[in-house]
Amino acid sequence: MFIFIRVEGFNTPPFRVLNKGIKPRIQIPYKNNIPRPFRAGLLIIFTLLAVNALAQTAFDYLTESLVRVLAVSGQMQIAEFEYNGENALWGAYLEPGAGISLNSQFDAGIEYLMFASAHTEKAEIYLKVYRGQGTGGTVVKKDTTPDAAPIVRFIPSVSGWHCFELINASNIPAFVSLVILKAKKNAGFNLNAIAEARKNALHDSQSPASLLPPAVKVPANKWILFGGNIRRESAAVYDNVQLAEGNYALVGAGENSVTNCDAEVIEQYAKDNPNGRKISKNSDSRQPFDYAFFTPVPSKYHYFRVINQNSRNSGAFMLGFLILAQ
Repeated sequence: MFIFIRVEGFNTPPFRVLNKGIKPRIQIPYKNNIPRPFRAGLLIIFTLLAVNALAQTAFDYLTESLVRVLAVSGQMQIAEFEYNGENALWGAYLEPGAGISLNSQFDAGIEYLMFASAHTEKAEIYLKVYRGQGTGGTVVKKDTTPDAAPIVRFIPSVSGWHCFELINASNIPAFVSLVILKAKKNAGFNLNAIAEARKNALHDSQSPASLLPPAVKVPANKWILFGGNIRRESAAVYDNVQLAEGNYALVGAGENSVTNCDAEVIEQYAKDNPNGRKISKNSDSRQPFDYAFFTPVPSKYHYFRVINQNSRNSGAFMLGFLILAQ
């Protein structure tokens, strides 16, 4: 069963969101339709199409949500904050009533600022932070105000594991982006790097939608957007990912100082073990963006990496965005 939705502000047809457990039909076009620079190394061969509204909608969700979360930041004083290292940006497509959580480590005595936004102001999104791993611990901070942009500020009393949870409390689906910052005096901080990375992910010269088949889907109720401030020759990562059968693309991009971004997917040998074999193929180009195409084994765990191979600065903001191509 599929859910059909529309994105506000875009004249697009309904966008299909993959429900958990549904196996998509796989269609692989002929490789001869791919321009020569993109043929080498592709595991999944996509027909080069004109930008089509249905494919573009996946990126419209990302754009709308990030634009709104950047607008939220403009209403707060964030100059004395910085990105929470490699763990600063997360996003998920949540069905009505669904929630998603993630464990992360935080330092005692430091103020953290979390703020999120849905792609539409009609959604009602809750944000909760728990002490310890999982959502069974004590709630240390929450924002359950009935709006689309929850904000949480908290100072951990002890260092170690905490869990943050996003909940779609509305009766409509919503793509939600979450930014995590930590306090730093005299940082002179802003979120321009996220805006730059978003634009590079949607670059005009080779639109991601133009490399995709006539329909793409977003896996529902999973973290499909991740990112942070990444040192040169390091990566933004997300591991222990299990996916339904299908052909996927991991889109990676960096801020403007990035000159070489690589996206790759590793099939892990075991859960919580980042080692494994690379199963993705990318564009093999030196750009501030990259695409890793792969077909996962549903029973396996997978490790996503968006690598800052080279940047003019010692560190740069990098993000990854997962989509499913039918």
